[in-house]
Parts: sequence; structure tokens; C-alpha cells
Amino acid sequence: MIFLILAGLIVYGEMDETIVADYVRDEGLKSAKQDFQGTPVDQKGRFVNIEYPFLPSFVNLMRWKLGGNPQAQEKKNDKSPLKIFDPTGFFNGENDGIIWLGHASVLIRLEGKTILIDPVFGNPSFIDRYFELPSPLGKIKNVDYVLTSHDHRDHLDEPTIRAIAEKFPDAKFLAGIGSEDVLYEWTGRKNRVKTAGWYEQFAIDDEDVRITFVPVRHWSRRWINDTNRRLWGGYIIQGGGKTFYHGGDSGYGNHYAEMGEVFGEIDYFIIGIGSYAPRWFMKPNHNNPEDAWKAFKDSKAKYLVPMHYATFNMTDEPPSEPLRRLKRVSEKKGEADKVRALQIYESLVTSK
Repeated sequence: MIFLILAGLIVYGEMDETIVADYVRDEGLKSAKQDFQGTPVDQKGRFVNIEYPFLPSFVNLMRWKLGGNPQAQEKKNDKSPLKIFDPTGFFNGENDGIIWLGHASVLIRLEGKTILIDPVFGNPSFIDRYFELPSPLGKIKNVDYVLTSHDHRDHLDEPTIRAIAEKFPDAKFLAGIGSEDVLYEWTGRKNRVKTAGWYEQFAIDDEDVRITFVPVRHWSRRWINDTNRRLWGGYIIQGGGKTFYHGGDSGYGNHYAEMGEVFGEIDYFIIGIGSYAPRWFMKPNHNNPEDAWKAFKDSKAKYLVPMHYATFNMTDEPPSEPLRRLKRVSEKKGEADKVRALQIYESLVTSK
């Protein structure tokens, strides 16, 4: 119980109200949405969701943890549906494509550039894996960009970032505004780190690839006193006539429709489908499979690539449930062929 309270204080400690008081933007960065005011901040300078401003509640956390899990027995009897593939062939090849590395960790090769998103190759603090997973770092030949959606420990892992920075000294690290403090320290050089606000295109001086930070509905925190001090978001990655979306963590909102409106047709819509139960607690910040499907349809993307499920034991739903529910809704709509569900380290070739 003491551990639970301490963990709760680290994750949920600061409690007050948040309202939009101002907007921030980097005039030196290109904005993908010209009429966008900027990233909203509250009266304390903390970042705020465009829809549904949110601050975590320690009271609700304790209500969840002490209230029991109605799916506990089902979850105990369930097993992760995931298999581990050998990625050697893809890493040794030259095809562009996507590899799912588990949870929100994704590798995209685009126009010969290797992009890692939310890499977590170890065991983050306070979080258990459903199964041990060998780090792919030894097989990855090169990393050009490392993208972080937000600072939660299942998405931003210090040992992983340090290991990537050491092995690939030319890699650039991209994140939302406010992430400079941890990334400067972990990567060793300030000039390796680039940050942006929502709808801002990163200044990476790359003729082949464009990367834009986009809004999602979530929040951020690593310690007691840094709630919403580092901006959370998703990514639009464009190059070679292809567009990829990585949604980080998010609850459902109008931002999904805006992705298609602002960026045109999205080829691969990579979105979380897990960590949604109990719904009364998780709904503001995590899509369930039905929300994810609705978000995909709102965006008018071609294919949905599910992530953020069956890897870490974080919430109440059984590990195999998210993918079952996603398949059910896509089949009911007669569009099962739109879902590209990958196994761990399985590759999806997007061009040759």
C-alpha cells in the first residue's frame, strides 16, 4: 500500500484547476495549420489539451486501485496474443516499412531514413511486461531520428534513450516543447535535440522527410512537480509520397478528423487500442478499440496499424481483448482488410 501511495504521488500528485490562459508558438518553425493560434497553456504555464483540459486525480487513482478489477479472473487466465518475429531480414534490407517493437514503440524506414518512435527496450519503472522481449538495438543498423510522444515512462525510457544516443551519435531526438531538460541530459548534446509545438514542423533540414508534431488528448508527468510541463502529442511523418500518423497516447477527440483535413490522405494510421479499462478512469486519455476505429475513420486514412496493447500490464483489460474488439468492429463494418495488425518485430513493407 505504501508503494501504491508513493507511485500515485509521483504520477498524480498535483491537484488544481487548469484553464487556457495563453498560447505559445515558435515563429521560426513552419506551421501546418496556418490559422492555429498556438499550443495552449494555463495560468501556471502548463500545457492544456485543446479539448477537455485535464489534470490527473489521485483520488480517482486510489478509487481504481482499491476498487478491484471485475475482469481480474479473465485477465489472469488470458495470455498475450503476440508472437515475436525475427526482424533481421528487414533490418538487413532496404525496403521502406514499419516494424512494431511492442506497445507504442515503432520503427519506420522512409526514404532510407530510420525513425524510432517511443522506443522502450527495457523494463520501465513501476511497469511490468507480459513477457520478456529481447532488445532490437543490436540489430538496428542506423537511426536517424528518435521521436518521443510524451514523457510517461512507458513511452520515454531513460536507459533506452541513453543507449540509442551512445550507439548512434548522429541521431536527432525530437519531442514536444519542454522536453529539453531530460533529453539534453540523456543524449549528451543540446544540438541533437529538436522540439516543437502542435502543428509545428521540426527544423531537421532533411530534403527527404518532413516531421510535424500534432495535438492529441493526453497529459504529461514524470515526477511530483512537473505535471503538464512537457508537451504531449503525435506525429505526422511524410516522405516519398507516403504519410504516416503515430498517435502517441490519446483519448478520442476532433483532432483525428483534423489530421486528414490538414495533411491530406494518411497511408498508415498507427494508433493505440489498449490501456482503456476501467473506462470511467481511462476514457479521457486512452482510446478503446471502438474509439480507435472511429478515430481512424474520422481521419480518412487508408490503413489502421494498432499499437499500445498486450505488451505492458498496466490496466484492467485482458491482454488479448483489445485486438479482438478491434477486429470485431472492423469486421462488422465490412472493412477488416483495413486493419494491419502486426506481431512483435514483424514488418509491414510500405514500398520497395
